[in-house]
Amino acid sequence: MNDDEKYLFDLRGFLVVRNALTHAQVDDLSQGLEQHRQNNPQPILGSDRTVLSKAKDRAWSSPSLLELGGTFIDLLDLPAIVPYLSTLLGEHYRLDHDYAKIDSKMPARERTLYLHGGGQGAGGPDDLVGPSDGGQCYYRYSNGRFFNGLIAVAFELDDVHEGDGGFACVPGSHKSHVGLPRHWRHSKTQAEIPDFVTRVAANAGDAIIFTEACAHGTVPWLGQPGRERRTLFYKYCPHAVAWSPCFYNAHHYQGLTPSQQQLLMPPSAYGSHEATAHIWEKAQEEQLELQRLRAEIAALKGHD
Repeated sequence: MNDDEKYLFDLRGFLVVRNALTHAQVDDLSQGLEQHRQNNPQPILGSDRTVLSKAKDRAWSSPSLLELGGTFIDLLDLPAIVPYLSTLLGEHYRLDHDYAKIDSKMPARERTLYLHGGGQGAGGPDDLVGPSDGGQCYYRYSNGRFFNGLIAVAFELDDVHEGDGGFACVPGSHKSHVGLPRHWRHSKTQAEIPDFVTRVAANAGDAIIFTEACAHGTVPWLGQPGRERRTLFYKYCPHAVAWSPCFYNAHHYQGLTPSQQQLLMPPSAYGSHEATAHIWEKAQEEQLELQRLRAEIAALKGHD
């Protein structure tokens, strides 16, 4: 992360990393996502790992894009993105949650921009997530270092032209000490969007990196018929911080490297330290044992 990028991120609260993904990676992710959408009546698209949809769902394996494997796993520690995360979050950061967002042209009544976040700590009592995030989505810069509570990386799989819609934010709002006024939070048409809101155009393969402390949202999609905006969100926290109440279990994903497994460790003051790694490994083994026991019980009941 060079000095120009550091300045712009501190000034605006976001950056666009051009060509973060190769054409081959975009194609692989796109094909994997579309195959998943076609083969699953309830695909993993919008889970932020906060809700268990079924009583039998495993608490440590809420729906995750990592289940799709391949390049979805590679995005965990993509070489083009890692230097930014290390600078913005420090060492031993962790993946907090992930999801895919699919935007297509919607009826006029559903075209609303919901700006959320902004300010030091939380977005305030009128915010969509602010009242309950406990000030976790913070931002500050001190002694030559960035401090962020939650950093989002939005990988674009489609071109997003000016006027189409997509990511938008209020540059600089991550440092505001005054909450965003209520009448600017919701815009039902693009014409109503305040002039100070920046709409960020991007190409397929670009990544938008932003701090969740910055007031942001999605401008409803107005692209040409048949075109969508498909975005993969991977969101990271410092090792001792968590936004989502659900944690990952590395046993549930195939092909993880040791460093990728460390990124999936639960939050603690130690980070991915060998002094605590054995505790999480034991917890994972206990869950496997519980799953085996449940399977045995279910099999016995089936024979009754």
